[in-house]
Amino acid sequence: MNTYDFVHLSFLAMGGEIRGKTKLQKTVYFLGSLSCFAEELGYRPHFYGPYSAEVADAVARLRASGFVDQNVVTGGSVDSSGFEVARHDFKLTDQGKQIAEHKTKDQPDLWKRITDAATVLRKAGDVDYVKMSIAAKTYFMLGEKKGKASIGDLAELASKFGWSVTQQQLKEAMDFLERMHFVQIRKE
Repeated sequence: MNTYDFVHLSFLAMGGEIRGKTKLQKTVYFLGSLSCFAEELGYRPHFYGPYSAEVADAVARLRASGFVDQNVVTGGSVDSSGFEVARHDFKLTDQGKQIAEHKTKDQPDLWKRITDAATVLRKAGDVDYVKMSIAAKTYFMLGEKKGKASIGDLAELASKFGWSVTQQQLKEAMDFLERMHFVQIRKE
C-alpha cells in the first residue's frame, strides 16, 4: 500500500468527487482508520484536526498527472484577515477514473478494504467539513487516551493541541464515531 494509490482509490470509492480540502483530508483519514491504514498515511495533529502532508502530496501528484481536477469555489466573502474564503473541490477526471479502476484489479485486497470503509463512512451520514473535522479530532484524541476518555477529558486535551471545541461538538462527534463503530458510548 502506498499513499498515492490509497488516495486515488479513495476518490473512486467516494464517487469520484470530494468537496473541500479539509473534507478531503478527513475523508481519507477515516477511510484509512476504518481500513487500518491511518498510520501509514502519515496523519499528525494540525489546525483542523489530523492532517497528512503525504495525502496532500498524493493529491498534488494526482492533479499533476491529470487524474484529478481541482475547482475553486468562492462565495465572495472575506475572512477576518482579509483573505477571500474559498472551497477547493476535487474530482476524478475520466482518465483518473479509468486508471483507478485498473488499480482495483491490480490491488483487489486494498480496494475491498477501502470500499468497505467507504460504505461504513457513508452509512454514518454525510456531515459537513466542520463536523467531520471535529469528529476526526475527537477520534485522534481518543487514540492518545487509549480509547478511554470523558467529554471533559477530551475538551481539556483539545486545548493542548490548540483545538477549540465545545462539549456539545464533542458529543455530536462521538455520535458520528459511534455510527462508524469506532466507539461505544456508555449510557448512564
